[in-house]
Amino acid sequence: MAKSADVVFKALDAVLDAGDTQIERAASSGVNKFTMEAQDIRLRPITLQDLYRGNLISDDAYGYGEKFLAVDVDGRKKFIGKDPKACVDFFSAVIENIKSDTSLQFILTVLSDVTEDYEVVCLLVSVPNARTQLCHILVNLFYRNDIYSKVQASVIFARLSAYLKEEGLSAAQVKEYKEDMLKYLSSTISYLGSQPDYLDGITIGLMTFLRTDAHREAFFNNNGIKPIVTNLDRRLTFQLQYQLIFCVWMLTFNETIIDKLKDEPVVLALCDVLRATSREKVKRVILAAFRNMLEKSTKSVADQFAGQMIHFKSLPVLTVMMKQTWQDADLQSDLEFLSERLNNSLQDLSSYDEYLTEVKSLRLEWSPVHSSDKFWRENVMKLNDNDHEVLKLLVEILRSQNLVSVAVAAHDLGEYVRFYPRGKITVEQLGGKEQVMTLVNSTIPEVRMQALLAIQKMMVQNWEYLGKQLETGKA
Repeated sequence: MAKSADVVFKALDAVLDAGDTQIERAASSGVNKFTMEAQDIRLRPITLQDLYRGNLISDDAYGYGEKFLAVDVDGRKKFIGKDPKACVDFFSAVIENIKSDTSLQFILTVLSDVTEDYEVVCLLVSVPNARTQLCHILVNLFYRNDIYSKVQASVIFARLSAYLKEEGLSAAQVKEYKEDMLKYLSSTISYLGSQPDYLDGITIGLMTFLRTDAHREAFFNNNGIKPIVTNLDRRLTFQLQYQLIFCVWMLTFNETIIDKLKDEPVVLALCDVLRATSREKVKRVILAAFRNMLEKSTKSVADQFAGQMIHFKSLPVLTVMMKQTWQDADLQSDLEFLSERLNNSLQDLSSYDEYLTEVKSLRLEWSPVHSSDKFWRENVMKLNDNDHEVLKLLVEILRSQNLVSVAVAAHDLGEYVRFYPRGKITVEQLGGKEQVMTLVNSTIPEVRMQALLAIQKMMVQNWEYLGKQLETGKA
């Protein structure tokens, strides 16, 4: 049974809100450049005297800051509770006027530490200046050369913006904030693809930012899903995997985004992680994302998702998991739901449905359908559907870095030509013949072999005979 939105977000708030920073502290327990820098920076406190002597901060800000920085994190949280406006004024003045990278790093780390607490964030965003001035000052830091400061500024901005309300803001202030949000998204999406050493901090901010539906849509519409999937293909710590997949899970609460996710290699990436991971928390968030994909989408889209999950071998993992005992009730519920749903879908899945799912993933393997004359005889005409969609994808796969996929795609184009009378003309018009020709000199024997066979099928009639001759020559 589907969980109501209220139940889901109460569970989410238990993680992201109420001062519970388990995710972020767990992330900090791993060894990564961002965490190590933060730990080192905390040991290098700064003085505010130079800013005060230069008349860059007021008497009140200086007095507040001296007392604020003199106590530990818990003491700082109490200071904010007594006078959140003074805190916002202090940080706004200091961040805007500090020139030194090392001093700025310390101040941002202090602010980042206290904004891990949900109650602190709520206090800060209740101050009008926090909703406009402080957020805007943080965004301006995205243009500095110091990557650590840029990432910490993005984390703090994400936390503040996740709870910021537009009520009480003027039209000009709302416009400015939305412009700042787009700058945050641009920077964050860029960092996801270019700053692997700081992925921990980037994803911590993003996990909070994506708690609102408007933010999810803005992130997805700016192609934010692509660097997430790319990173999941890399070797990462389980904690980073969890944080990235958590962001995917957040996106699956938006039905418009779910409809578009079916065209991205998201299920493929999540199935790869699911098969490889031994961590319960990673499995849990993957299954939660899968369930949303199946429950919050239309039947046709859900069927496509189910086909992808089956094709990318999630069912064997679910079968093993079903034999185990899980203390987490949500995980157990999701597991039972997915196991039943996918097993039912498996009964209805045709060989062509599975083939179509495989081709759309752009990752081909030597599954039985590729070498089945029966399959090609019964389904060859379907490759002409939707303006030759499948054929165009096969031609695209010929340029892939995955050499197995290249070999299989060359083979499939040859089979299309063999079983469809006008196949040679169609493949040539789509640029397939020219692309296969470039592969006949490949240094990879399997690629070269399949390219030669495909070209022979495009040129002559007796392909079975020629195929045997090539096999004999290879032997």
